[in-house]
Amino acid sequence: MKLSSSQLEAYRRDGYIIVDCPFPQTLTLDCQSAVEKVAIDPESVTADTRRNHFRLAPQIPGSYWSALDHSLPFLKIILHPEILEMARQLAGDDDVYLRNGGINELAPDNSFWWHRDSEMVYTEFMHYFSGATVAQGCLRVIPGSHIGSAAPFKEEAERRRRDQGYPEEYWVDGLEDVELPGEVPLEVRPDQLIVRDSRIYHATGLNASKDGRSMSHWLFRDGACDDHRFHFEDVLTEDLIETLSPEQRDALWLGRDFEITERYLQEREREKGKVAWGVV
Repeated sequence: MKLSSSQLEAYRRDGYIIVDCPFPQTLTLDCQSAVEKVAIDPESVTADTRRNHFRLAPQIPGSYWSALDHSLPFLKIILHPEILEMARQLAGDDDVYLRNGGINELAPDNSFWWHRDSEMVYTEFMHYFSGATVAQGCLRVIPGSHIGSAAPFKEEAERRRRDQGYPEEYWVDGLEDVELPGEVPLEVRPDQLIVRDSRIYHATGLNASKDGRSMSHWLFRDGACDDHRFHFEDVLTEDLIETLSPEQRDALWLGRDFEITERYLQEREREKGKVAWGVV
């Protein structure tokens, strides 16, 4: 799947687009089933210091990674041929690699406050496989905020927090961040994807439902970008790798010689032999 010229224009102008999933609904249902299969009582998730889990426990305390982030149901979507084609188009490179995916569960009464993910330029794919409405704490973005400095948006957010008596702590349960001029909520169904620029200024609403709101997100990097987080052959089981096509294996850069980016070396050493993904 390649984006049309009008979709590309909207992406470059606004910093995001919403597209229909270019893969069958059965793959989304498989992801939902996988969550139900491994989910535990939220009260038992005591090692979630990253605030990205609700019913999916981290594989080890303090880790970003649950048992499902790069498991087969999710890799079938992340590495779907139509997704790979879109990733190559947006990166302008046929030799892209998967930097990483990840599952984020927004717990009830939680939200994420305004921020920019990175000053590096790449595309992030977001699949809210549970769906996301305003009441569930869907993504909030400021169209066009990927262009130029994020400082004006940060300063405006901080000013409004002061004026409205917000606490200084960044994470506050039960509190949604301030409204910013021009922001829009991105409500999506499980059969839709948000495709967004890494630099867009964004937050989430408050999840006012009684359930966690689940989202799988992932990013590819162009072949010249030295931003590797995994040697995937070290963290994927052999039976999972055997299910992948040659094209999908290429996007993982299996067997290729490269260094893990310095900022991830400590993470990789801490999780070596303890974090892995397979067929669920």
